[in-house]
Formats: sequence, C-alpha cells, structure tokens
Amino acid sequence: MVASVFFTDSVTVAGLKQKYSDAILGRGKVRIVIVPGHDDESWGTDNNGVKEADMTVVLGEELYKLLQDDPEYEPILVRDKSGYREPFKSFFVAEQASIKSFVANKKQIMRDLMAAGMVHRSDGVVHNNAPLPVVWRLYGINKWANENKADIVIHIHFNDYPGRRRSKTGQYAGFSIYVPEGQFSNARASRAFATPLFEQFSKFYPASNLPKEDDGIVSDQELIALGAYNTLDAASALIEYGYIYEQAFLDAEVRDTFLRELALQTYIGINRFFGNTREIFRRYPTSLLPFEWSSPLKEGDRSHPSILSLQAALLYENLYPPEGVDKHTCPLTGSFGPCTALAVKGFQQKYGIIPPTGVVGEVTLGKLNELYGR
Repeated sequence: MVASVFFTDSVTVAGLKQKYSDAILGRGKVRIVIVPGHDDESWGTDNNGVKEADMTVVLGEELYKLLQDDPEYEPILVRDKSGYREPFKSFFVAEQASIKSFVANKKQIMRDLMAAGMVHRSDGVVHNNAPLPVVWRLYGINKWANENKADIVIHIHFNDYPGRRRSKTGQYAGFSIYVPEGQFSNARASRAFATPLFEQFSKFYPASNLPKEDDGIVSDQELIALGAYNTLDAASALIEYGYIYEQAFLDAEVRDTFLRELALQTYIGINRFFGNTREIFRRYPTSLLPFEWSSPLKEGDRSHPSILSLQAALLYENLYPPEGVDKHTCPLTGSFGPCTALAVKGFQQKYGIIPPTGVVGEVTLGKLNELYGR
C-alpha cells in the first residue's frame, strides 16, 4: 500500500485538462497556487541592494492579476508586498505540529522504499539549505495544497550560484524550470505542464547555461517546493526566471517592466498547456509592445523601458539577436549595446532607411511607430 501511494499518479495531464474544460462550462475553476519565493525574513539572493524576495513578489502579484481576470482560473497568492496572506498566515501557526507530523510520515515512507530498493536517490543541482522556518512554511504550503485540492503550484524565483561576490556580475545567465524527479507521484503531470512554459520562454530568453541546468527543464528530488519526499499532490514547477545580476534586473524601471513581461509570458505558457489559443488574437504576445517611441536612441544609452521595447520590436522582426549570435550573447536588457546597434542597422536596411547607421533617429523612430506604435 505504501508503494502504491508513492508510484500512483496524484495528478494527471488528462485530469488537469478536464478540469479546465469543466471550468469553461462554468463548472469549477483550475486552482493555481502562486508562491513568490522567500520573504522579508529570508530574502534569498541579492544584488546591489535588490533582494530576490522583492522581485518575486512583484512578479507573483502580476501573475495573480492576469489569472484572476481569467474566468477559468482560481489563483491563490501565498504572499504579497504586505507579507503572507490568509489562509496561509494562520495555517502556518495553527497547523505547525500537524505539518511536522505530515513531513515525518512522508520521510519515513520514502526511507522504507529506498531501503527496499523501490526508490533510488537522485543527485541534481546543489542548492543552498533553507532556514528551518522557511522549510516548515514550504512543507506547510504543500500540505495546504493537498488538503485544498490545488491543481498546480508555481514557485517564483531568481537564480544565483555559490561563491559569487554580491557586488559582481556572475558568469551564468538564463532561465530554468525545475520539476519533481520522475519517481514522485506528481512528476509526469509537472513535466508536461513545464514543457509549454519552457517553449514560451525560449522564444524570448536563453535557457540557463549553468551545468545541469542547461537542459532548461530540470528534475529535482530535493526541492521542497516540488514535493520533496512526495509531499505534494499537485503539478508543480519552480521557475528560476534568470540570474539576479542580469542586466535587465539592474535598473528599477526596466526591472519592473521586465517582471510584468515575465508574468505575461508565464500566463501565456499556462494557457498553452491547457490548449487555450486566445493569445493568438493579441496584436503582440508581449507586454513590451505596442510602444510609442518619442526620443532618439543610440549605442551607449542604458537602462530604459523604451530600449526594452525596441529590442522586442527587433526580435519580432527576426533581427534580434543579430545573425550569428545567440540570446546569451544578446539578451533583452533594456540597454543599447552593440547587439542592438547591429540589429537596428538590419532594421534600417530592411526598410530602406539610408544610410543604416544603427542609430534610432527621426526616420527610424517614425517607422518603428508605424509598425509597433500604439
């Protein structure tokens, strides 16, 4: 009986899609728990005074609003800018003993199965150990999700790696999506859910180049957020949206614009999983366009949302990144560097703007606004 609980799917793709079909007909909603990673007490990583916990909550609130406006979904946000929300705030206190008992039972089951050779240990990417209060809150979220029939749990994070000096830009970049290791009962549905998210993100962003993360979708046995010790029934994904020191996160205005965009791409990826194609009716499947440019732009201009929208427009023209380079070399940054200048030259050549200088002057601004303006 113990083995059957571990190896039987706790959630299925067919079941999730049926739930969505029922929701279209007004019979219930798909329950999605959104967990902005870390909190004010344990804020995760940081870079030049910017804390991961502050970034995750902005993205989480944006995703919550998008899902809340969709009648098929019931989003449940665990934490906002004011702190943990109800019912989680009370649940962590009132259920403290039962959470610990729940985890102890699950751990014993897994130990027994491993001793019997029915479950094997899987080593993955090395993660920092979470402080004990965070550990119990994460397990508490799993227990709450099980008891309240959550369908999907999404954890929002930004990446870093051990040994990086906090004031320095690191050597890795890109997003990754962690899913439960294949022996867990929510593994198959979780990977199926993560796949369209990965495909959607890949249109715009590079996958992480950290070894073991470079497959984009990474299975993990240790992350509590995904259901360590088989503690979570729902499909789950922990999304590392990028490394906290990446250029797009350095300036406050560009960062907030980019976080809204990441929330939208997550929402579109969720809809892709459920076969919802309403996004094809958007003029542009991005929050960065349309945009009205009013000022000239040139190489050396840094950190402005107008440059982020310029890069998005060039991407839709299939000019960014320029030919011969990839998204790691030329990511969306909000800063006007050599990659953007080269892509602007390509745009000018494409539309007969002579000479192709790589500077966004009056004529180029006019063409951009004609094509991508409001």
